[in-house]
Amino acid sequence: RVKTVCSKILANLEQGLAEDGGMSSVTQEGRQASVRLWRSRLGRVMYSMANCLLLMKDYVLAVEAYHSVIKYYPEQEPQLLSGIGRISLQQIGDIKTAEKYFQDVEKVTHKLDGLQGKIMVLMNRAFLHLGQNNFAEAHRFFTEILRMDPTNAVANNNAAVCLLYLGKLKDSLRQLEAMVQQDPRHYLHESVLFNLTTMYELESSRSMQKKQALLEAVASKEGDSFNTQCLKLA
Repeated sequence: RVKTVCSKILANLEQGLAEDGGMSSVTQEGRQASVRLWRSRLGRVMYSMANCLLLMKDYVLAVEAYHSVIKYYPEQEPQLLSGIGRISLQQIGDIKTAEKYFQDVEKVTHKLDGLQGKIMVLMNRAFLHLGQNNFAEAHRFFTEILRMDPTNAVANNNAAVCLLYLGKLKDSLRQLEAMVQQDPRHYLHESVLFNLTTMYELESSRSMQKKQALLEAVASKEGDSFNTQCLKLA
C-alpha cells in the first residue's frame, strides 16, 4: 500500500502534475526537489520490504527488491550488490551467482572511498572462499582486512572460524578471546559469543565455568534484553 502511494505520487510529479495528480503551479526547481524527496522515500520503502522478505526467508523476492533499491540509491550500488551476493552464497548456496555479483561489485567500487572499497572487495573474496571451504585462502583475506582495519569484528570473527576449520583450535580461541577482552562493549555480540562458547566445548571439559565467566562479562555490559541462548548454558 505504501509502495503504491509513493509510486503514484512520483509518477504524477514526473508527468508535471501535482503530488495528488492535479495541475501543478510549482516551479521547475520545486518539482525537482519533490521528485528527489519521493524517490528517496520510495527507495526506503523498497529497502524495508527487502529486509522483511529476507527475514521471511523469501530470498528470491528479497533479491528482486534489493535490486530495485539500486535505482533509487545508485550511490549504494556496491553495498547492495555485495548484500545480494552474500544472500546468494550464504542463504541460497549458489556460489556461481554470488561470484558474479562480487565481480560486479569490483566494477563499481569507484563509488566508495579507497579503503572502504578495498575492504568490501576483500570481504567478498573471503566469503566466497569460505563458501567453497577454502579456509586457508579465506583466512588470508580476512587477515588482510584486519591489517587495514584492526577493529573489524566481522573479519576477526570469521578469521577465528577459519583457524578452527584448519585444525588450529588454540589459535582460534586466542583470537576470539583477545578480541572480546580488547573491547567488550564492541565485540560482545551473539555470533562472536556463540563461536567462542562452541570452541570452549571443543577445548575443555571445563567449558561451563568459562561460559559462566562470559555470562558475567555480558551481564556487566548488556541489558536484560540480551539473548543468553548464544552462550549455550543449558
